[in-house]
Amino acid sequence: MLNDPKAPLGAEPLDDIERLLARLEPVAPPPDLAARVLARTSRRARLRWGVWVTLAALAGLGAGILAAVCGYLTGQELVQSGAYALIQLALEDRELVAAAPQDYLLALAETVPWLGLVATLACVLAAYAAARPLARAPQLYPTAGAAAP
Repeated sequence: MLNDPKAPLGAEPLDDIERLLARLEPVAPPPDLAARVLARTSRRARLRWGVWVTLAALAGLGAGILAAVCGYLTGQELVQSGAYALIQLALEDRELVAAAPQDYLLALAETVPWLGLVATLACVLAAYAAARPLARAPQLYPTAGAAAP
């Protein structure tokens, strides 16, 4: 390592990296660098969110269709098992239910198609969970009047 002739006396000698860094000149970034970086990253974010929104819409649609099918089949089971007739009886003759509520509730619990109700509820909750990202989708895309980046 050579001593720098311009260095003050008693200073430690500069190594190769320090000499290279001393010769570097600061270079100003292009004036539109921030705008270009922002435009590129926001475009990627919109594309990525566009994919997620599409998947969320398809998943929500599928879960909604499945909920409708499960609900229809559960409704048919309610009628065939007699649970619908028991519910109708309770709405029409409340005194009968009030006379023997335990017997009525036991008969109702035995005839209700619980698996179908749980499946329908699960499908409805899945449709709700899949549709939640769709609420933020309009914020990602500028309106027609706004200038796109």
